[in-house]
Amino acid sequence: MDRPFALPAANDASIRQLPLTTRLGRAAADVLTRPVLYWVIAAAFWARDLALTVLAPNRPDTKGMWEGARAYLTDPSHMYGAAADYLARLHIIAPPGGLDAFVSPPPVAALAVPVALLPQDLAVQVWTAIDGAALVFALLVFYRVLAPRHALAKPVYWLVAAYFPPLFADVSAGQRGGVLLAGAMVSIWLERSRPALAGIVGGLAASLKYYPAAMIIGPRPEHRWRYAAALAVSAAAVTAATFIPLGWTGTVFYFQHVLIPSLGSHNPDCAYDSVRTLFMRSIGGESFALPQGSGYVLISSPIHLPGVALFLSYASALLFAGGAAWAAWRSGWNAAYGMSLGFALGAMIPNEVWPYQWLPLLPLVLLLWVRGFERRRFGMLALLGVFLLGFFRQPCELLFPNLWTLSAIAIFVLGVWENRIFRTGLMEVSNGSQL
Repeated sequence: MDRPFALPAANDASIRQLPLTTRLGRAAADVLTRPVLYWVIAAAFWARDLALTVLAPNRPDTKGMWEGARAYLTDPSHMYGAAADYLARLHIIAPPGGLDAFVSPPPVAALAVPVALLPQDLAVQVWTAIDGAALVFALLVFYRVLAPRHALAKPVYWLVAAYFPPLFADVSAGQRGGVLLAGAMVSIWLERSRPALAGIVGGLAASLKYYPAAMIIGPRPEHRWRYAAALAVSAAAVTAATFIPLGWTGTVFYFQHVLIPSLGSHNPDCAYDSVRTLFMRSIGGESFALPQGSGYVLISSPIHLPGVALFLSYASALLFAGGAAWAAWRSGWNAAYGMSLGFALGAMIPNEVWPYQWLPLLPLVLLLWVRGFERRRFGMLALLGVFLLGFFRQPCELLFPNLWTLSAIAIFVLGVWENRIFRTGLMEVSNGSQL
């Protein structure tokens, strides 16, 4: 295959006659259009992610999930007592690591039951490996769905995925984002040929976290009802089955004393950087804690308009959802694009978002890179690259942690705006999926 953007051939004599700056520019362009360069950089990023994950074995999130699964096995009817007590006293979710921080629904505890049978230290590392493997599997499935044809798009797909800080944050924390991403990508892959099965897989993912259910905005019209029905039945069945060990009293207790209070948790931790916290911290007067020395200092904006900030929070959620549906329609119901937009809403709408919870944006980011190269939308790709730089530093290392939020909003809006590049030139791939 010819190299992309290859420079015209020229003999040595004509090259020597060119100005030095021109020759240097041509040499740089020649190097920067070599796919092997980006394959090497991608490999370096993946090696970095693996090394940093191995060197940081303490994962409180996984420990909390292990505690929840153990309680689910031993005393399910009282497994949420510690979390309810913490929420009642402090009105925020406890720091991860203990049973008092486990506010996830029973399907999450059931998911972790196999590793809960292991000693905690071993279980933490085994689960991290499982989530990491699921994440790589998800990327492989989506790569097959997109079937990149541009020589540079292929290595850049893997480079961007490895760079994307929320991906590393998920694996490093020992979270379950890889499992959710795998379910969502398999659902997208199956949508065209087996919409009911795709809905079942989407429902399994939605039983662990509600936001994959938003993928129902993406399937093509002739498949949407079958997909949505299968997703709803699957999610409801799994959720109901896993609540059975809690009994009626334990189930009601969870909804009254854990789920509803946790949705109102407003933690000042700088690691939270949702769209709601963007408005509440900038114009709502809500304080947030930044590390300083051996402790923390509370920062608050001089502007105190909490009502306006809250209105903007809810209005933005409606705009994001409406924009995703509009863009999916404008694309001619391109399933991969529309379902990726729906999945991305899982990062844009929740009240509190940890760094790893921006992972649902990744499929949309990868879609934009692949399609941007194929359509030669280099201005759009330059913008996307700038927006991705906003994730370079961790939120708590920034003067204003919601820079991540601003970058995420910019990426999502760009993805919605660029719906037209997904409308024409659809790609058929060997497994029947379509971009």
